[in-house]
This record gives sequence, C-alpha cells and structure tokens, in this order.
Amino acid sequence: MRRRLIVHQPTNHYSNRYRYYNIFFDNLIKKLSEKHDVIVDRYQKNVHKGRVDVELGWYDDKDFFIEMQDCEMIIEDYETKETQILSVSDDLTPTSLNLQSYDNTKKIFISQFIRDKVYHHVAEENHHKYSPWIYFPSNEYDLEKYYQKRLETEPQDSRMYFRGETGTRTILQHFNSDVFYGGSPIGGFNSYADELMNFKLGLSVAGRGEMCYRDVEYMALGVPFIRFEYTTEFLEPLIPNFHYISVERPNDLFDWMQLDRLGEKHHADMIIERYMQVKEDKEFLNFISKNARNYYENYLSPTASVDFTIKMMGYEV
Repeated sequence: MRRRLIVHQPTNHYSNRYRYYNIFFDNLIKKLSEKHDVIVDRYQKNVHKGRVDVELGWYDDKDFFIEMQDCEMIIEDYETKETQILSVSDDLTPTSLNLQSYDNTKKIFISQFIRDKVYHHVAEENHHKYSPWIYFPSNEYDLEKYYQKRLETEPQDSRMYFRGETGTRTILQHFNSDVFYGGSPIGGFNSYADELMNFKLGLSVAGRGEMCYRDVEYMALGVPFIRFEYTTEFLEPLIPNFHYISVERPNDLFDWMQLDRLGEKHHADMIIERYMQVKEDKEFLNFISKNARNYYENYLSPTASVDFTIKMMGYEV
C-alpha cells in the first residue's frame, strides 16, 4: 500500500556527515520514496549545537512540538497519524520518552536498548511500544576494502586491540602490554584499520552507550572481539560466543548505570582470563569472525540496514 509519509530528522551542513546514522537516514528516505509519497522535514539551523523543536503534523487546529536530536527520526503517516520513532541516541531522550502515552505513537525503536533502563523510564502500559533496533559504524568508511585485506592477512599479534577515547574508559588502565595494545585514536580511520589488521582480536569497551561504533566495525572487518555479555538487546539478537567472545557479566556490572568502561581490576582480570582461553584457538576465532561478519552483512551493512528497518516498521520495501 502506497502511503503518504512525513519524515522528521533534524540536520544541517555541520551535522549531516558527523556520524554514519545521518547517511543511513538519507538512504532510508531514498528507499521509502521508491514506494511511498514522502515529505521531508529536515533542515534545522542549530541542531549541531543540541536539541531543537520540531513540529509534528498530528493536529490541524493546534501546534505540537517535540525536542529532537540529529540522531533521531520520526515518521508520521499523514492519513492515519500513526507515528514511529527511530533513535540512535546513547541515552533516552525527549523524543524517545515524551511521545509514549499518545495513541498516535505506534512504535519506538531504540539502538541502545537496555530493557531494565527503558522500563524504568516508561509507564508499564507503554512497554509494548518499545523495541530494540540496530546500531551503526561511526561513519562512512571503506569497510569492504579492509574486510578483503583482512581475508588476505594473517594477523600475528595475539594481544587484544582497542583504540578510542580513553579518559572515560577507566577499565583500560588495568590491562598491561602483555595482553593489550592500543589507547587513544591515532588519526583517521585508515590508520586505525591498517593497524587493526595486525591483531587477532579486538577488545570491546562501552562508550557513552554500551554498544560502541567499533563493535560494528569489528564485525564488518571480520575481526573477532571480546567483551562482557551485552545487556543491550538488538532486534536480531547478538549471541554470546557465536557472534562475539563473551565474558560472563558479574553481578556488580548488571546495573545499567555501571557500564563496563568503568570496570575495576577484578573486571579486567575476568576479561583477561577468557582472553587467555581463546587467544590461540584459531578455529574458534574464525568461527566468531565468520558469524559476526554474516550478522553485519544481513542486518548492519548499508543496504541491509535500510531494508531491515523498513520491514521492521511494516512499510513496503
């Protein structure tokens, strides 16, 4: 059925290439427009500075505004007023919370979906409106180039590898150079990916949200990665010790406010213990690499992520 859709996603020339999700939103709109009549409401002069007020088209006789960020999209059906929300935000926001009680709101899809956290902030009668979704790489990189390079490379360094912002990831200080290599960023993506090719496995550490852009990039590049078992859920589940090397999550890291990036020495020791069990198990590492790459191809790659999302929302592809 061809629908008349209104798509809200605030962006401008400063924000529209800041993260890959902006490119994803571009591609999603393009794909929706093949089957539906789409009116786009996007330009916001100051969205790169923070949240902006966006007017929804719910009512003919009064104005209705909601605060939005550039990492969020609202899709309205012009005829029925049925509304769906996509949020890539690392935290819950006015967009993902303040529309929950309205009858027009059909579904709210959250990338960083930690069930206990979501349900803590959402009225019980609205729980059914909330759903996990997917996540994205940090930006538009030539991931296929480095995946092919990975296939042709025999990595020699068995240490866990991670590069990213280190100031808020205090757990990293508890890994010594015998088991870990990395630290702060070393420039652009190409420098990072070239260095990563030398390592047998990556280390996943939460950033502002539990799911990190690097996790998706590991999967895209076929690099097996190790981490505490996710508390974040995904619409298509990531399976421990199938898609990633899992470390059993300890009781003192189950609280959704205590992400593993804040882990102490005994948490790092748990990761090291699991790492020592698998670091030379080539068959297992290849098993993880293959499964993670398949997951990326099926749900997170540029084409698959758009098609999966459209089907998830019930729109015709």
